[in-house]
Amino acid sequence: MMKLTERPEKIILEILEKAGYEAYFAGGCVRECFSGETAGAGDIDIATNALPEEVKKTFGGWKTVDTGIAHGTVTVIMPEDRGRAEITTYRSDGVYGDCRHPDKVEFIGSLKEDLRRRDFTMNAMAMDIRGRLEDPFGGRDDIKGKTVRAVGDAGERFREDGLRIMRAVRFSSVLGFSLEEKTERAAFENRKLLSRISAERLFSEFRKTVTGKDAGKAVRKYTDIIGVFMPELEAMKGFDQRSRYHRYDVLEHCIRAMEAVETTEKNREYMKLAALLHDIGKPQTYCHEDLGRGHFQGHGEKGGEMVKILLRRMKVDAFTTERVSLLVRNHDLMFHRNERLIKELMRKFTPGILLEILAVKKADNIATGNASGPLLEKFDEVGRMIEEITAGGDCYSLDQMALKGDDIKAIGVKEGPLVGRLLEELLEKVIDGELPNEKSSLTEAAQGLYKALKQ
Repeated sequence: MMKLTERPEKIILEILEKAGYEAYFAGGCVRECFSGETAGAGDIDIATNALPEEVKKTFGGWKTVDTGIAHGTVTVIMPEDRGRAEITTYRSDGVYGDCRHPDKVEFIGSLKEDLRRRDFTMNAMAMDIRGRLEDPFGGRDDIKGKTVRAVGDAGERFREDGLRIMRAVRFSSVLGFSLEEKTERAAFENRKLLSRISAERLFSEFRKTVTGKDAGKAVRKYTDIIGVFMPELEAMKGFDQRSRYHRYDVLEHCIRAMEAVETTEKNREYMKLAALLHDIGKPQTYCHEDLGRGHFQGHGEKGGEMVKILLRRMKVDAFTTERVSLLVRNHDLMFHRNERLIKELMRKFTPGILLEILAVKKADNIATGNASGPLLEKFDEVGRMIEEITAGGDCYSLDQMALKGDDIKAIGVKEGPLVGRLLEELLEKVIDGELPNEKSSLTEAAQGLYKALKQ
């Protein structure tokens, strides 16, 4: 990982210092130097004693954006967009009337006092261009100890900005840290503040939480916090499935599925969400026999509906909402080592989506605590079959078939439902291996089918 003092944005600090101001890398980008995280584009924050107007004047030849000038923040963009940084004047914050933003700020001349207003000790560090660290609250030691600790009074920090509670949960998941005792207690005591935070902000933290290396631990431990804005999770907590096939309650089962599901870098977020929420419909579909055994008929379909409502409430993008809902709705899909049946499913869902459904189903079975080796081997074999069919170019959909609608019309079939019916029948024969996917053979077969239908 590139050292902070080697980043191209270093020149911004140099220019500020040459103009007679103090300037430091601050916040998350400094934390990343010691926590092993990878700094992302746009993640550079700089603290300075220069006022916003002085910052803009100093960088008069560069593009600047008044990102949050009322709170002292100006974004400076380097020529040819080689780098950018948010530059914020040292400040102290007034009352947080909306439990999210200070009603007013006061620009000050002290770096230490500026760091004092920040959320956690690991984010209250600063570094100059020579690599000298300013760490008045012990952030580096807390990173070494894998501890999330509030700066000063934890309750006060959370009451200033309720979103910090979910940030603490997110850090515990992503970094694998534990919340310091007083910080954790204050997070639980002040969790109702999350009801005052926008859905978008909350879900932004939650979606990072579920992809963290300690996601299961974080969701398991902080369900009562997450449940403030996602009560569906709380409804799953402690819900006894009363089934010999399951060792765990609904929530623990779903957390284990989230931990077990196989993902790619591209689909990790929505696959983790789908695995965590796959049995969200169980509490609402529960019924039991006289012997007390539990059943959840239709819980997949119900879960798909609930997920769609939940994610729309959280203002989640349409693609994620629809994909998670689809995966939850179909997580109980039956799979067999049968090429024809697999092709039918590939046709219905596409190979990529079918592999994702299979991954959720496999995780679901692992999370019961009772999955047998042969069953898991079956899922792996089905996965290989889907990949082999795809790689081999086998025909399993109308899009792949060598004969098209216009070819059907060319043999004399008028436009209408009959065109689709003939194409479907031909596809079935191709999938069954009765016909090769060749235009001449399919045309001859279409003529025969059409002739038989006219008689």
